[in-house]
Amino acid sequence: MTTIEQSQQVDSETTKNINKVLLIDLENCPSQVNELINHLEQYSQVVVCYAASGAKVPVDWIVSLTATVNDNRLKILKMPNGGKNAADFGITFWAGFLMAQLPEHAHFDIVSNDADLDHAVNLLKSQQRSATRIGTNRDSQPVVSEPRPLQSKQFYLQEYCIHLVNHHKNRPVKKETLINSIKSKFKADSLNIDDLFEALVKQSIISVTDNKITYNQQKIIKFAGM
Repeated sequence: MTTIEQSQQVDSETTKNINKVLLIDLENCPSQVNELINHLEQYSQVVVCYAASGAKVPVDWIVSLTATVNDNRLKILKMPNGGKNAADFGITFWAGFLMAQLPEHAHFDIVSNDADLDHAVNLLKSQQRSATRIGTNRDSQPVVSEPRPLQSKQFYLQEYCIHLVNHHKNRPVKKETLINSIKSKFKADSLNIDDLFEALVKQSIISVTDNKITYNQQKIIKFAGM
């Protein structure tokens, strides 16, 4: 399994653009620290909770991870008091806090091998939120997560335009790499990649000439809702 704010207040412009949240029980899944860079490519918000984890972040990542912390996209939180379920309570608290802040279509993934966090998932679902736990049960049987509900084409256009805004210095330059980028971002969704690519072209968000991609920044910002 590899695919997954320092303030107490999310400003209104940031809130509008956050749609996928990943909450990580680092105490239970210490190897997830090695996936942070990948997670930040696929999620708009990542929250890591731990009590006494010995997991270490690679030195080469410090600069890029610090930038995402400053942008309120990554929170790494040590619980004020240790204990068996300290990280679980932290994840549950932040799931509720972010649920109150984010749009109704925001999706929550909780990474933990602790089946007790299914209670947090079920509470999110009871409030008509999309949520899954990613991990294994205590008997080591893989969790069968419900597939994410397929959203409207407009939703995916907005999501990918937000992605293009956030990665404006590293956009795909060829059709093949753009399609691979879309696949990577939405691989947890039952999405027709070709349809989304054609929609990007039809809406003049991108144009293709000799297999090379040109981006319309004005359209990208418009569809991103910024």
